Parts: sequence; C-alpha cells; structure tokens
Amino acid sequence: MRYLRKSRGQSVVLFTVALPAIAGAVALVLDVANLYCNWTFLQTGADAAVLAGASYLPGSSRDAIATANSYASQNKIAANEIRSVTVSPDNMTLTMRVARSVSFTFGRVVGLTSVTLSASSTAKAQSVGVAQGVIPLGIDYRTDRTYGQVITVKAGQVGAGNWEPLALGGNGGANYVSNIENGYPGTVSIGDQIETEPGNIVGPTATGITYRMDLGANGFSTGTFSDHALNDPRVLLVPMVDFSNINGKSQVPVKGFAELWVVSVNGNNNTITTYFIEQTSPNTVAIRGEDSYGAFTPVLAQ
Repeated sequence: MRYLRKSRGQSVVLFTVALPAIAGAVALVLDVANLYCNWTFLQTGADAAVLAGASYLPGSSRDAIATANSYASQNKIAANEIRSVTVSPDNMTLTMRVARSVSFTFGRVVGLTSVTLSASSTAKAQSVGVAQGVIPLGIDYRTDRTYGQVITVKAGQVGAGNWEPLALGGNGGANYVSNIENGYPGTVSIGDQIETEPGNIVGPTATGITYRMDLGANGFSTGTFSDHALNDPRVLLVPMVDFSNINGKSQVPVKGFAELWVVSVNGNNNTITTYFIEQTSPNTVAIRGEDSYGAFTPVLAQ
C-alpha cells in the first residue's frame, strides 16, 4: 500500500484556504456567546424584578409594578427594554416581559446585523407553610376574615383557662413578651403542634403590643393598614390554629398563617384590635395545596 504525502507547501496552501472559514467559525462562537450572556442577564434581571415586585401582592398592584420596574433598572435592564409589567386580575401573580436588540460584531461579515432577544418571568404570591418571626397569639382557623375586616384578638376565652396566647420556645412572661416584641426566632410549620400559654396575661401582652405600635409609629409614621412598608412592626404574623377542646395547658395544631395590622391594645382587659390584611412575609417558605389564611411568600412560577 502506498501513502500519499503532502509537501510543506501544500499544507500551507490548504491552511491559507481554510483560514477564513476558521476565523468565521471563531467569530460566530464569540457572537453566540455574547447573545447568550445578554439573554442570561435579561432573564435573571426579570426574575429578580418580579420576585421583588410580588412581595407587594396581593395588597398593592401599584407597588408591585413600581418595585419590579425599579429592580429591573438595578439589574441593568433599560426602561425601553421593558415591554410590559402586568398583575393578574386576582392580584396574585406579576409578569414582566423584556426584550433587547443585540448587534453582531463578527457576524456582519456573513450578513448578520442584529437580533432581538426576549425573556419573560412570572412570580406569584403563594401561601406560607413555614414561618419565622411569628407572634405568640393564635387565631382560630374558623374565624371569618376578609381584607380590612376588624378582628379582635384576646376577646375572651377560647377554652378553659385560655385566651389565645401561645408558648413558643418556652413558657413564662419574659419569653412571651420577647416573642411579641421581636417575633419568635424559631420556625413554625403547618401541622406543628404548639403549646398554649394559659391565662389572660394582661401586663405582658400590653407591654409587647405597645412596644410594636410605638416602634411602628416612630419609624413608619405614615403607615396604615392599607398602605404601609412590609416591615412595619405593626404587622403581626400569627398562626391560625384549632382551639377546639382545649383545657388549661394544651397543644393546638397549626393550620396556616395570617397577617394582622394592630390598631390598639386595651390595657384593662387586654383585647387587641386589628385589621385582617393580606401580604407577603419575610423569612417564610411557601407551600402548595393548602388553604390560604392571608400570609404569602413570593415564588417564581414554574
């Protein structure tokens, strides 16, 4: 068998002929990489924007849209690249669509000038299944509630020896006051059995609630139940529980979580006047397939 051998001159000629094709391929790879980077920036920017905006759902579609636009700008998405920002009719989902025209650098040699890249993202307010920072006051899960409805907490006995206080992370007045003022630092999940704190506990309740009200009034002076910062201390994240058949120190199951806006506390009998509100809560984890009790957390829609 005989082998054909190319001379050095022939190899140089072949390389010279192939060089434009090689250069074109390399150039195309660089352009494709640039396109992918731009699309990634668009998609991640839109994801961050809708997650931030959905933090204001379902309470305020206006704030949700404004926040989404602001976060898009912070993520280097220009205003003219935002095609639409919309909230669903039920105020539970927020969608952003963006587009960017990207010019080819090397592709121009083969007639490619520019291409429009598009991305979209949707976030929704989903029911809370696990929460941190809850207030040690339970609300019976059968309580009627609609947005803006007045709910009186500790209005009377919910069972023998119980007025709705809960023992989160321990018993005693000092622990109870700390959990009202700062929120319980541990986690509470749907399905947990948590202990009640028997007694009306008048003084500690007034101390803790007054502290939160004063903190809110001083730090968020214009806040109201219908228009407030998400971290206003007057917002109370409370567990919805089943107080059926309790007697003295008992355990109650957690059914879900609600958001209340505290208005006042009566220092004589310790009734707490609140509004039922609906909003997302920090330090929470979403759950699917459970009834909503008013507390939500933003998640990207799949």
